[in-house]
Amino acid sequence: MSPSRRDFLWTMGAAAATVALKGTQDVFWSSEELADPGWAPGIEDRRNSACLICPSRCGIRSRQVDGRLVRIDGNPLHPLSRGGLCPRGVAGVQMLYHPERLDAPLVRNGPRGSGQWERVTREQAIARIAERLGGLREAGRPEALALLAGYSAGTMQDLWRQFLASFGSPNYVADEYDDGTEAVMALMHGIPRRPSYDLDRARLVLSFGAPLFESWWSPLQAFVAFANPDDEGDGGPRYIQVDTRFSRTAARTHEWVGVRPGTHAVLALGIAYVLIRDELFDAGFVARHVAGFEDFVDEQGQPREGYRSLVMRNYRTEEVSAITGVPVARITALARAIAANRPAVAVCGTDVTLAPNGLLAGLAVHSINVLMGSVNRPGGVLFGEDAPITALGSPVLDEIARQGVSRQPIGVSPSPFASGGQALRFAEIVARSEAPVDTLLLYYANPIASSTHPSVWRETLDKIPFLVSFSPFLDETSEYADVILPDLLPYERWQDAPAPVSYPYPVWGVARPLVEPHEGATHTGDAVLALARSLGGSLAESLPYESFEGLLEERAKGLYAVRRGMTLGGHFERTHHRQMEERGWWLPEHTGFEAFWEELVERGGWTDLFYDHTDPHRLARTDSGRIELMPAALLRVLDQAESVGALYLDIESEATGERPEDHELRLLPYRVSTLASGTLALERWLAEQPGIFPDVLWHPWIEVAPETAGTLGLGDGTDVWVVSPRGRYRARLKVSPGTAPETACAPYGLRHPDGQIANPLQLLDGSSDPLTGLPSWSSTFIRLERA
Repeated sequence: MSPSRRDFLWTMGAAAATVALKGTQDVFWSSEELADPGWAPGIEDRRNSACLICPSRCGIRSRQVDGRLVRIDGNPLHPLSRGGLCPRGVAGVQMLYHPERLDAPLVRNGPRGSGQWERVTREQAIARIAERLGGLREAGRPEALALLAGYSAGTMQDLWRQFLASFGSPNYVADEYDDGTEAVMALMHGIPRRPSYDLDRARLVLSFGAPLFESWWSPLQAFVAFANPDDEGDGGPRYIQVDTRFSRTAARTHEWVGVRPGTHAVLALGIAYVLIRDELFDAGFVARHVAGFEDFVDEQGQPREGYRSLVMRNYRTEEVSAITGVPVARITALARAIAANRPAVAVCGTDVTLAPNGLLAGLAVHSINVLMGSVNRPGGVLFGEDAPITALGSPVLDEIARQGVSRQPIGVSPSPFASGGQALRFAEIVARSEAPVDTLLLYYANPIASSTHPSVWRETLDKIPFLVSFSPFLDETSEYADVILPDLLPYERWQDAPAPVSYPYPVWGVARPLVEPHEGATHTGDAVLALARSLGGSLAESLPYESFEGLLEERAKGLYAVRRGMTLGGHFERTHHRQMEERGWWLPEHTGFEAFWEELVERGGWTDLFYDHTDPHRLARTDSGRIELMPAALLRVLDQAESVGALYLDIESEATGERPEDHELRLLPYRVSTLASGTLALERWLAEQPGIFPDVLWHPWIEVAPETAGTLGLGDGTDVWVVSPRGRYRARLKVSPGTAPETACAPYGLRHPDGQIANPLQLLDGSSDPLTGLPSWSSTFIRLERA
């Protein structure tokens, strides 16, 4: 049974009423405070720092009383968050004082998983790890060391890579969020970097499945542009959300457009059809900066249809409406809204890219930005740069290290435009004993809880003789470890906090200790430096730093020497510095580096808000010097593998997958705002903040449409089993008018009150995009059974 247009394009009234009942707060705003003339530190103290819980890396301002952290607010000096802070950041106090925190290093003294541990000192733990690693180098097997690391952008990632390279291991295995947009930009622009979005200066933001106000790279970036706390101009941009469900993001935007699963890119090209047909696109920009718009002759001398011909022949509004469920009039209205509200920017989300044809769909969505000239212009897609901190330098390699790093990293994707999935491939290869790994280091990675294949990871961990975890808590994967050297928590340690790539300007935030560090924990950065000193030789030469704090200070010298940017400041300071740099001026404000470093730490970081929109290298770095709508590298691959699909044609295939017998519903997993970082178990207050439903708290849930629930004979609040050919888990049924018929939308990262994980990702059928290797989240079918 296929949902009709009327079934899916329901009125907003019922769903909007649901949100009105919730009354939860998405962002907490803070303003600059003036100290009382009679106030003195000692009993009470406030410090600026950075939040490290999610990739947004917002600025925070703490309040300590008698040395204890009692409140976390936003830092109004931070240009990305501007005093805003999400519930995750506010609830960080609960994590700091969580009773299940490990209070000492542990060494396993029983079978794995038995829970038998021996407390040791940090010196003993480091010595045991160093002994194992030294044995690998003595045996000439440095490549038998691997690191599985979660999101750790900044100096910690650089430190780990430097350590592994000088040790001789090529196995840095990233187990982090990847949305596939880096491959899109590499093909179209020749710039292998995720896009940045200038939301502050856009007049219209059209989001295709991007959870901007929930679990995007930086929800605060979207909220700041939306709320416009600095009162610049005529207010924030108009937000339009194209999504398959009435999400929390859809509830916060000005307009929601419901589409059938897997048809976001079809709608994008339907909008492109109207823009071209009615001559509403930026023809001048396309003529000057874009290749592949018109028909052309390829490298082999064969005639090819260009973008214009493909769109005009295949995406008439009537056909697009029949596929997506969006009325013709609304498709036309969306195109005209984009044309009338320039600059407009289209944001591509994981609902588009985590699909069997994700790369092709992502190219289709981004083509709207190219058509409208919304690239390298204010309010559009920008390509920022990283903060110019001092580099660590090339690692010193002895003969053992040179032989080790020359080997192929384990888990490298065979996909032509690899973008992710290395962690699972690493696990599969090790589980098959095809690449012997002796020692695995775990840094903020818990694959048994988060992976789509936890059974593979259990088998992998059983195959690895020596496991080291740096988790501050005894999570599901740390239970397999031989040594646990718990890290300091974010409010106890020094660490840099670079803004995510989605923000167009470099921001180098600095997190510093807000309270005295726990005596039983060790900064992992300091532990890595201690290991390098203990192993000696090329490792000690490659990492000659006494402490991680000292390393951060050394890296900040690059910011002082670059003679641009500013330490974080208020709205007037930010505006003043940007206007000065736009006119080619920059004036030093510090007598020396020591004064610069002191102010940088006090204010919470450094930024440079000037962006050169005239730089052609920020537009395209392709061989032609133009944006490629028909990338030659991609066309070559598609020609050789015809089953993969055709550019701008095979972008809706995920909606036509075959259903296993008795599995009626398409499963659509999604990230929940306050749970995206996996900190729910550590910040229990978040359990009352996660979604748009006022009556589903503390329990995992799954959403279906009213007619779907009626067909299944299941009522709202019924406990059900969610079953796929790969497994099952328990959840509570939520009947939602904001869910498309014949689909089941399930959040991941939730647990039952007894701690049991409810992870829909573990039910996925294992399909992926052959061009990027990224998993598909929308091609699995499930059934619901009464629990």
